[in-house]
Amino acid sequence: MRSLRIAVGFLTVFKVAVEPRPDLVEVGRAAWVFPLVAAMMGAVLSISHYVLVSCFPAALAAVLVVAIWVILTGGLHLDGWTDCWDALAASVSTERRYEILKDSRLGTFGAAALAGLLAVKVTALAGSDSPGMILFVAPIIGRGVMVMAGSRGRHHGEGMASLFLSGLDSTVVSRTTVMVAVAAILAGWTGVVALGVAYGGAAWFRRFAESRLSMVNGDVLGGMCELSEALVLIVGSLRW
Repeated sequence: MRSLRIAVGFLTVFKVAVEPRPDLVEVGRAAWVFPLVAAMMGAVLSISHYVLVSCFPAALAAVLVVAIWVILTGGLHLDGWTDCWDALAASVSTERRYEILKDSRLGTFGAAALAGLLAVKVTALAGSDSPGMILFVAPIIGRGVMVMAGSRGRHHGEGMASLFLSGLDSTVVSRTTVMVAVAAILAGWTGVVALGVAYGGAAWFRRFAESRLSMVNGDVLGGMCELSEALVLIVGSLRW
């Protein structure tokens, strides 16, 4: 139960009191519960979509569901996604990239990346034939892949992310992999394909960040999660 409370407090806007207060190493050790918390989020999103699509056009319902998605997470990973693109897309030195990552202001590349990501999520969701299923599995795969692919980062840096990643031992990764795989299988071939595509996308993003920053930090992990979720929605919108 402590791991679940830690995961809820870390991944959502619901701040659950945990005493003694966990450090980031313990948050990493609790990461095997991330798929369970993500499943709760997915259930909320699926139910919200079911209600909204019965009242509004599919496009508007998709916009509102994505807005609820952002609210549930407090924009945690969206912030990492925008920070990453501000730093990674700029033609500057590695040292300058580090400075950009620490800058809370939103730059041109970050704004474009944010707009593109939200547009893809909304459009893919609005065009999906099984939005309820894909909404349920997307948060699970996104957070699971973040743990699975993030744990393989060769350069963890020296910041807060390094503490989190140090908690991702083989047991945590194995448990996470099993839970994510089960969720994907239950979603059928679409879920299985989505998991493969999401993992490949996250692994690419991690390697891209390492090539520009020589490390994996919290922003990179957040970017991996957001990219994975978007890829799951894209696969879910395919016409098979």
